Amino acid sequence: MENLQQELKSMLYLSGRMNRRSYFMNLMMIFGIGYIGGLCISLAYVSKIFWMLGWLIMGYSVVRELAIASRRIHDLNGPTYLAVFYITAAIIALFVPMLAKIMLLVKVGLTLMPGNKEVNDYGERPASMIVV
Repeated sequence: MENLQQELKSMLYLSGRMNRRSYFMNLMMIFGIGYIGGLCISLAYVSKIFWMLGWLIMGYSVVRELAIASRRIHDLNGPTYLAVFYITAAIIALFVPMLAKIMLLVKVGLTLMPGNKEVNDYGERPASMIVV
């Protein structure tokens, strides 16, 4: 049980750095989890449990995306509060189509921009392996 708690804590940790490949793979995983959450919400007519489960899954995916965005922004030597703006804009983009297109470009930009090659304010250069 303690190992599971340790894994969850490391997945939701806001500090540290994340390389581009890890960010991309985590983003794809979050899109998949969000899709499952949306599917559960759409099954609300079957049972309210699906509706609640869907919103719990969506909440987890928002917090998880905040964590990976924070670490990716740290790799670019940016502050954590930019990740909060990123998540806020992403939530607003659900209701504003033009902002959704801009957020897609931001996600692509975070995926393509190389991070600092040396030590920065947020730690050592991340390993070049994929970490989920």
